[in-house]
Amino acid sequence: MSSLFSLFLMLQSATVPLPEHIDIPNEHSTVICPTQAAAQIMLDQYYRVKPAPDNHTIDIEHFFAGLRATGCSQDAERKGVVTILSAKSRATVELAGGSERMLRYEGRDEAGKVLAGIVSEDGNNSFPRTDLAQWLSVRSSDGWLDARGEQPGSVFYRCSTPDKAKAVVSSLKGMEQAKENLFSKKLAASAAQQGCRQATDRYLVTGLLDSAGNECGFECYIDLTALSALDRSGMQVGLIFDGSLM
Repeated sequence: MSSLFSLFLMLQSATVPLPEHIDIPNEHSTVICPTQAAAQIMLDQYYRVKPAPDNHTIDIEHFFAGLRATGCSQDAERKGVVTILSAKSRATVELAGGSERMLRYEGRDEAGKVLAGIVSEDGNNSFPRTDLAQWLSVRSSDGWLDARGEQPGSVFYRCSTPDKAKAVVSSLKGMEQAKENLFSKKLAASAAQQGCRQATDRYLVTGLLDSAGNECGFECYIDLTALSALDRSGMQVGLIFDGSLM
């Protein structure tokens, strides 16, 4: 019976599908446990939320109590990117803003060490893995930039081609310390020369092409980026966008 039960567990484990992304980037948090049994206890008992209206995040105090009780730790004992070798089990945490899937997995880090871990599957799937994804994650809405409506003080041009947008931004390199009015005049003149005009629609960004900046004052920085994009008709265009976060 013991052998049959072990076989049943092996078959059950084999049916758990892998997540969309099997890599856990070094910058993305994951819990590492001493054993799969400890990871399962952590997942079953210590991922919970506080009652409403405080149910926006996992109950942190209970979570850290779980780390102490199970011997698990957050991000310890891993070297670089973790590759998920197999998915062991999943649990869903119901938060106020929607559910979050937690995945218990067996993985291997870049040093070759096999790990028992838990990761937010949704968070890991959506984690930005490229420079473009990182840029878009803090500046766009699902990859779209929207110039419709009021855009006070912002720089947002549409050019007929990505190369023209890149030419405008490239012409402004080396002007980080220039006075803001000189930078703005150069930008306007270069944009006019390339036939670029103020953007007025919504665009799906497809690539980062070049960047240039200007220190425009205290806690002020213009961070121009040339982008390739598609307009809503599917036509390829170039964009010049001030992506500063200040």
